[in-house]
Amino acid sequence: MRAVVKIGTSSITNSLGELDDAALAKLCDELVAARAAGHSVTLVCSGAIAAGMPALGITKRPHDIGTLQAIAAVGQPRLM
Repeated sequence: MRAVVKIGTSSITNSLGELDDAALAKLCDELVAARAAGHSVTLVCSGAIAAGMPALGITKRPHDIGTLQAIAAVGQPRLM
């Protein structure tokens, strides 16, 4: 079986909007288990902005596209 798993930002962040290490670890464990069971799994995940904001010291989510893209560029490798 092949599965595409789409995880939204709220599933991997805490109440402060920061990445939740426990939620990420649980997600990874579940993906590993699915692969061990012989499934082909592709993960699609949002959350790059949530990952980038704390790294840049930003506490309030900006609204302009250019800033959001810059924050996502910082957050994407942290998320991966």
